[in-house]
Parts: sequence; structure tokens; C-alpha cells
Amino acid sequence: MMDHRRSSGRGFAAPAEPGRVEKRTGERGQVVVVTVISLIAICAVVGLAADMGYFFDYRRQMQTGADGAAMAGAEQLRRRADDSEIQSAAIGGAASNGFTNGANATQVTVNHPPGSGFYTGNAAFVEAIISQPRPTVFMRILGFQSTTVSTRAVAGAQDSPDCVYALDPTATHSFNTSGSASVNAACGIVVDSNSGSALVSSGGGQVTATSIAVTGNAVGCCFSPTPQTSVPPEPDPFAGRAAPQFSGCDYTNLHVNSVTRVLTPGVYCGGIDISGGNSSVTFLPGLYVLNGGGLSVSGGGTINGRGVTFYNTGSAGYAYKPLGISGGTTGMLAAPTSGPMEAILLLLRAEQSPCRLRKPSERQPHKEDCPRRMRSRGRRVTRDDRYAERYRGKSGMGLARVLPLVFVIIVGILAWT
Repeated sequence: MMDHRRSSGRGFAAPAEPGRVEKRTGERGQVVVVTVISLIAICAVVGLAADMGYFFDYRRQMQTGADGAAMAGAEQLRRRADDSEIQSAAIGGAASNGFTNGANATQVTVNHPPGSGFYTGNAAFVEAIISQPRPTVFMRILGFQSTTVSTRAVAGAQDSPDCVYALDPTATHSFNTSGSASVNAACGIVVDSNSGSALVSSGGGQVTATSIAVTGNAVGCCFSPTPQTSVPPEPDPFAGRAAPQFSGCDYTNLHVNSVTRVLTPGVYCGGIDISGGNSSVTFLPGLYVLNGGGLSVSGGGTINGRGVTFYNTGSAGYAYKPLGISGGTTGMLAAPTSGPMEAILLLLRAEQSPCRLRKPSERQPHKEDCPRRMRSRGRRVTRDDRYAERYRGKSGMGLARVLPLVFVIIVGILAWT
């Protein structure tokens, strides 16, 4: 009896308390609630991230439209256009990039001068603002049906620092002055030739500019400032401009010797030759096509003309010749300020440019000499714009990659619980 009581007192454990079992069951219920709340939070964060990525991608495309609108408006400033013309050009620039004012609730606002930012009130700049409501993808579950995407751009007209280009990549004496010739340019001079004598000034000739850049070497004296040599060649700024079209001959082998004469625009077959110290020639505004023979001025005459462009070319029966001004000739020639030949005073035939079209058997120019230029309504499309065009086709790629990862995370959380 004694042993039985001892064993019964020490060998049998007391039954578990019911309260502990109930507590474990309550903890399991809390885990489920926390898991559900966490999944909702994770889905909300993923949805927000996906929608924000979509909005940022769309805003990048919209920035291209705003840039195009501002640049198109700024281009009109150089033509002294009024506000209505500036606004029309800017809205057209936005439309050419896929953002038409009034379409799909798109709003294009053009301000001249800008109404905000660093250039507020500056009439030399144009501001373009594009806004458009965009639907959400995931955030509409939380009640957000759409949001407004907007962007802004400001552009102004600025003159190029260079205005004299000698684009032949290998010619000797590509830019040459001699005798008493004097070149005084209120801009930069660019010589693309890699020759050891690409830029030459001799016999008292003087060349003055704001800057002088030579791919090859400079020979002679009297340069101001000192030319920078061995610099990379500059691309042709007018590579995308079509050459003027012409036919027939308005004048043939025109010679002006020691007389006063007024010349009118037209096709000059055999070129124009001006000589004699008493010669005084005035060129009326317009395009002068030098079909062979070039332009030769010598003997100390005087030439003047505003709004003129000389297109120096050649054809069958009329051999191409360069332009030459020597012998103390004086005067002033100025390029047009508007129209198809705006800012072009002297234009060589395409065969003189490394960017001309060549036969398959001919050596092709280096890609840096002939940059690809795309044109849109009233503006030049830049490399960033081309990237944006390529990027448009990839919209949604990020979302397609994110969704599988989201499902993997959700499945992992459920398995862990």
C-alpha cells in the first residue's frame, strides 16, 4: 500500500490546464490576421510602384513633346513672329510628338514670356506646359481612378558661336588668305581639314574671329586669336538641308569691269567675274546660283549685298570653280535672316561636302562627318528624342517582370505561415 501510494503520487502528471490550449488557438488566429493585412499592404505598395513606374515612363514621353513645343516656339522668336505664330508653332511641335492639344483631354499651354521658373518675364524664351489625366492600373482598387501627368520645358533662341565652316576633310589650304585680304568675323571659324596646311594666311593677310578651330594645322601669321589645332572635326550644320533646285541659265559668263552695276538673283552659268578698281556691284536680295565659273572678285572693287546666298555648283558644260576675293576688294555681304536659305551666305555644291551621297564603289565618309538628323515640324529631334521613341515600344516591360516576383513573394508568405 505504501509503495502504491508513493508511485501514484510521483509517477502520474497533472492534466494540462484548459487556458493554455485556448491561448495557442488565439495566437494562430492573430497570425492569419497579420498575414492578410501584410498581403494587402504589400499589394498596395506593389501597385503604387507599378503605377508610378508607368507614370514616370509616360512623363518621359510627354517631356519630349514639351521640349519640341518649346523649341518650335523659340524658333519663331528668331523670325520676329508675334505671339499667335509662336503659340501655333509650339502647339504643332507638341502634336508632332504625339500630344495634340484637346485630344484625349491633353492640354498644351504656351507662355511667352515664361510665367514661372528662372526665365520668368524674359521675352527671349518660350515656355510650354503639357498635362493630361492618365488612368491608374492597380491603384484604382484603392479608389484612385486616375491622376494628372504634366511636364514643362523652356527654350530660347541663341546664335551659334561658329558661322564660318570649311568642311573639306583633307584639302590643303582649305581656308586661305593672302595679299592684303582681311577676314573679320564676329563669330567662330571652323576648318575640318586634317592637312598640315589646312589654314593658311600669307602675304599680310589677317584673320580675326571669336575663335578659330582647325583639325589639321595652321600656317602663317596674323591670326587672332591663336588657332586651336588638332581638334576633332565639326559635323556639317546643314547636312540635312536640300540643295537648291535650278534649271537653265539666266546669265552666261557675266563680266563686270570697272563699272557700277546692280545684279539680280538668278542662275549665272559660267559664274560672275568682277574686276577693275572702279567696279561697284550691288547684289539684290535672293539666291545666286553660280553654275560653273564660281565668283571671282579682284582689282580692288566694291561689292555689297544684304539677304543674299551664293550657291556655287557646276554641271555639264560648266565646270565647277571656287570662289575667290582678292586685290583689296572691300564691301559687305550678309545672309538672309529668314526663308529657306536663312543664315547661309555661301553654299558649295554637294560634291564638295564629305556628306554627299556616294556610289557604292566610293569611299564612304566617317559617321561623325555625317550625323544623322531627323526633322520634325519646326524642330530638330535630338538623340534623347530618338531614345524616347525607342523606349515607347517598351512600355509595360517593367510591369511584366514585376508581377511574377510579386506572386512568388505572396506564395512564400503563405507557405511560411
